This record gives sequence, structure tokens and C-alpha cells, in this order.
Amino acid sequence: MNSKIITVTGEISSKEMGITLPHEHILVDFIGAEKTGKYRYNPEEVINIMFPYLLDIQKLGVKTFIDCTPMYLARDVKILQELVNKTNLNILTNTGLYGREPYIPKHAYTASIEELADHWIREAKEGIEDTGIKPGFIKTAVNGGEFTKIEKKLIEVAAVASNETNLTIATHTCFGEKALQILKVLKDYNVNSQEWIFVHANIEEKVDLILQVAEQGAWIELDGVGQEGQDEKILNIIDILIDQNYEDQILLSQDAGCYFVGEPNGGEIRPFSPFITEFIPALRDRGIQEDLIQKFTVNNPATAFSI
Repeated sequence: MNSKIITVTGEISSKEMGITLPHEHILVDFIGAEKTGKYRYNPEEVINIMFPYLLDIQKLGVKTFIDCTPMYLARDVKILQELVNKTNLNILTNTGLYGREPYIPKHAYTASIEELADHWIREAKEGIEDTGIKPGFIKTAVNGGEFTKIEKKLIEVAAVASNETNLTIATHTCFGEKALQILKVLKDYNVNSQEWIFVHANIEEKVDLILQVAEQGAWIELDGVGQEGQDEKILNIIDILIDQNYEDQILLSQDAGCYFVGEPNGGEIRPFSPFITEFIPALRDRGIQEDLIQKFTVNNPATAFSI
């Protein structure tokens, strides 16, 4: 049976995903949950500035763009929808909360797991705010070290929401020890590890921990392509994952963009196109065959985000 993908303009078949960038950003506001809001930026300016960067990748053959900006960090689904109309890309947005200070709204500390999950589930079933636009995955975030009370709570909320909606959970994690803790919580809630993405897995040097996460079946997202010092590290991790037969769990992206609210003209934008023009050639130079490149850029993202 063919699986579906939930984009900001509706459902598509997973076969329509094509080349996919699974972790990028159009717009981000890091002022904090209690101060952020749509009053802080001009949507038309954001669209005009970011449109050429999306058009570039559309011309290079990218079909799907996954925007990982969560609520309270300037998630604006109307902007995403307008960019779809201008580029004909598939774009996915998310529900969930970024579980790091100062991006957690006050109500998240006092609301129950069920109350928070109900909100995320409602967005998935009815749409975000009054737009009718539905999320295609759940976005969360944690710091390193042991779970704080709020971090664990939000992972539990994500588990409840995922069980109800079948949406994949992507967690800004960075550290293998924390990834293993997250997988334990998800297991307690009967969430299949294949429904969880270890975001920023390339940040840490402990490849043995990445392999432990991969062994449990989770997605390993290497999303620092183009960032200083990351490309060679990512290529090395890819080699190791292939050698250990985990090529079916690799996701690749840049964590690039974006319009930074509060900076003149959105600040310095990192383009999305180098993934196609520079990193894919680097994969070929590494001796990675076309079928694997197809798997990393098309097949794996389609499976990871499918319902």
C-alpha cells in the first residue's frame, strides 16, 4: 500500500517526494517564546528574500523541502504555503515544542501531558491555528546530559501525539547518550524507534553511540552539510554506517537558511543549493554509488516521513 505525506498544501503520495531536504529552515526567531510573534516580521519581505533560494533548489531537481521551525520559533505556515505556490515544491511543516529555554512557553510547564498532546493532535487533525494547514511531523528538542523534567515531559507528549496521529518525531538531540534516553522513553510509550529521527547526529564525535542508536532502528540524520568542519565528519560517519549495514536509516540535510527575525533583511542566508552542487558530487568522489545516493536523498526521506 502506498504511504502518504502531509504537506502544507495537502496530502501527496510518498512516491511524489523526489529529492528531499529533510532538515532546513525558512524563518527563525530566537527571541524567546514569551516575546516572539508575527508582529516581529513582515511576511512579504520574508517571502521575497527566501523565494530565490528555494527556486534555486527547485531548478536543481529538489522536490521536497522540510521546514523544521517549530511553534514559538516563528513557525509561519502561511508563508510556507505561499512559497509552495511560487515554487511548486512540496513543503512540510510540524507540530510540537522546542524543549529548550527560552523557547518553551509558560503553559507547557503547567499543562498536563494529555493537554499538550491534545493540542498537537488537534493541529494534526484539524490544522494549525485557523489555516487548515496540517503538520507532516512532530518537532521536539533537548539539551545534552540527563533529562530535565520539561524535556522528558515534552518527549512523552510527542509519544502520545505520535501514537494518535502516526506522525514521525524529529528531535534536536546532538548527543548519543540523550538519544538513547529518548528511545527508552518512546519504548515505554510503545512508539516504534523507526518513528524517531536523531537530529544533528553528526555533531558529536562518539560514533559508537550513533551506532547504538542505529542498532535500535532509529533514523540517523546527518544535517550539518556545508557547516564548518562538518562535511568530512559526515562523510566518515556515512562510510561507517554503510559498513555496518545501516544505509537504510541515513538522512542527509544542511540545516541551512534562513531569515533571522530581528536582523536587517533577515541577516546572512546560507543557501540550500550546495547540497546538490557540492555535497552530492563529494559523495560520488567518495565512491558512493548512485543507488545509495538515491536512497539517502529520495527513498529514505519518503519512508521516514510517510504515514
